[in-house]
Amino acid sequence: MKRILLILNAILMAVCSNAQGQYSATPSVFGNNFVLMGKSIKVPISITNTGTATVRSINYTLTRDGEEVVSKSAPLTIAVGATVPLNITVKSDSVARKSPCTLTITKVNNKENEADEKTINGSIVTIIEKPVVVPVIEEFTGTWCGWCPIGFDGVENAAETYGEKAVLIAIHCGDVMETGDFSPLSQKVSGYPSAIVDSHDGDFYPSTSDVKSKISQQIKNKIAAASIQVAAEWTSSTRKFINITTKTRFVYSDDEANYGIAYVLTEDGMHGTGSGWAQANNLSGNSDYAQSNPFWYKSPSKVTNVNYNHVGVAAWDIEKGVDNSVPTSVVAGEEQEYTYKANISNKSLIQDKSKLKVIVLLIDRDNGSVVNAAQTAIEDYTTGIADIDVEESSMSSQSEGQGGIYDLNGRRVSAPQRGINIIRMPDGTVRKVMGK
Repeated sequence: MKRILLILNAILMAVCSNAQGQYSATPSVFGNNFVLMGKSIKVPISITNTGTATVRSINYTLTRDGEEVVSKSAPLTIAVGATVPLNITVKSDSVARKSPCTLTITKVNNKENEADEKTINGSIVTIIEKPVVVPVIEEFTGTWCGWCPIGFDGVENAAETYGEKAVLIAIHCGDVMETGDFSPLSQKVSGYPSAIVDSHDGDFYPSTSDVKSKISQQIKNKIAAASIQVAAEWTSSTRKFINITTKTRFVYSDDEANYGIAYVLTEDGMHGTGSGWAQANNLSGNSDYAQSNPFWYKSPSKVTNVNYNHVGVAAWDIEKGVDNSVPTSVVAGEEQEYTYKANISNKSLIQDKSKLKVIVLLIDRDNGSVVNAAQTAIEDYTTGIADIDVEESSMSSQSEGQGGIYDLNGRRVSAPQRGINIIRMPDGTVRKVMGK
């Protein structure tokens, strides 16, 4: 019986080893690669040895728009089952656009590549300029987590250093500040405290040095597909709705763009009484943190009266962005405007509306990563319109497909009047305009 099992195992191993062949190499990780017009870029490719012999060299070709632009051999040493990086230098296009590319590994050790998967698709995106990048740090935390004070300090110190140059969102899980709006992101982290950059990179430990390092690297090295700006205002004195207007400006042209805008509200100074608001503190009395985290080192194992900043209290379409918030056809240098009406009437986690901040995230819907971001305070509601009924109720009989100009009593007028006019846009959003 034992002999039969050994024979079967040998046959199985032989079948498996022949599935890919002796000389097999498979490429992976291509994606979108941005390059300034007139420059070159090093495209990172991962090569895995899927054969049974050590890889000593490979030959590869790269095609752009169906035409071969690179054909080279590269000396590589890859053990069986191992993966190594390969950087391929590619020049920009002559116009700002997205060019589909295909990489094919043709030979391994000067013999035909026997891999089942020997090609990978991606793109080279030629851009007209490098937009200002605002990195996004999403920190995952909880009051129950004894090591989370490390992330607390990491985010606070980053806020002091970078201010509006970085977006910081503290996503609470399993405590009184948790909201299901962010639950789609929780699967991206392996433990607490953790943080991710631009909803894409692997999670990391959010110490002050690491958070600052991640932000600095993104600001310096990341090339974004577009810039984004944001303005926000309350639609009425009751502050139940926020009009959020974004302007995106892409730096390349694409007739098949796949982007969306996601919306986040954060609140500073959140606090409360009871055990649910007390922060567990494993740094208490731990000499390893006496210098790096002195407040928590000197504090007890349960810290009360904590003010929590950057708390994510609401989000809309956090994974992919709102449908149709970015057109599928974008033109290099052309500004796109979109207004979203955020309803916070059911967002019970919010404590103080005066301490809210609006954050917009431009999402690459192909992979869920954040392309770029912007943030702003919410402008006060224009004084002089005293009742929400004028804005929300008096005009509710008008269909959202109809625009119009209204006075303060909700009466439709043919042209703007002197004083404050209420403008209903065709998409149903409402703006206030001062007539002269």
